[in-house]
Amino acid sequence: MRGELPGKQIEIKPTARSGVQLFDETELLYDKRHTCPVCRRDFMVKTLRNGKLRPDKLDMDMRQQYLNIDPVKYRIIECPVCGYADMDITFEKINQREIDALKSKCIKLYNSVPVTEGVREYDIAYRYYKSAIRCDLIRGAKSGKRAYTALYTAWLLRGWRESTVAAGDEIHQSDPMSEAEELKLLKYVYGNFQEAVLHEEFPINGLPEEVFDIIMAAIAYKLDNGAEAGQYILRAIRNTNLKGALRRHAEDLRDMIKGSEK
Repeated sequence: MRGELPGKQIEIKPTARSGVQLFDETELLYDKRHTCPVCRRDFMVKTLRNGKLRPDKLDMDMRQQYLNIDPVKYRIIECPVCGYADMDITFEKINQREIDALKSKCIKLYNSVPVTEGVREYDIAYRYYKSAIRCDLIRGAKSGKRAYTALYTAWLLRGWRESTVAAGDEIHQSDPMSEAEELKLLKYVYGNFQEAVLHEEFPINGLPEEVFDIIMAAIAYKLDNGAEAGQYILRAIRNTNLKGALRRHAEDLRDMIKGSEK
């Protein structure tokens, strides 16, 4: 398999081990009340102050990085009572059939997940994502939604791995955030997005066609499928909706894919 999807040089931020005080991540968070649509219980969740986020780098598969925080850690909401979990943008978008399906199962996986929390660590965030993936399967979510949740899970593992390396620790293939685990998720994403195109209309789970094609091209490239990567990126560049910085990003990915064919 190919290595990490290249982008700009990863910035290694100072850590507690270097004796430099870390940025206080709680400055970018606030408490927000939610009502679980499955069990109807109220609970509080640490939520991002989106207006204070500062974009940094963009990975080739459209993972946006930010200064001082990894927002991907906070994109899943999980009810601490019944265990229903989903992406923040779709947490309340659930129908009665899906609610009944979730109620028929014991969906709470991790009793150790705190009811209230401060900064969300990567291992806890990963538990949330695994719960969300399981809920997607139980509720019979569409392929596009299953792929979308898994894509963010792959991004979480990438961020976790970057954070671990920045802290001076080594990554082993047996570690939960290893590149091998990310690749498993990306294969799942790729297959489900391919299925989604056959049965769903754009935007697929909020992704417009040009962005979808860039993501698919980048994943295909990373999975060593250069032919399909080239087809997806060509279709993205031909899309008249692709403009400005996003077009330049797609052209960079096209050049990278072409370069790998030499």
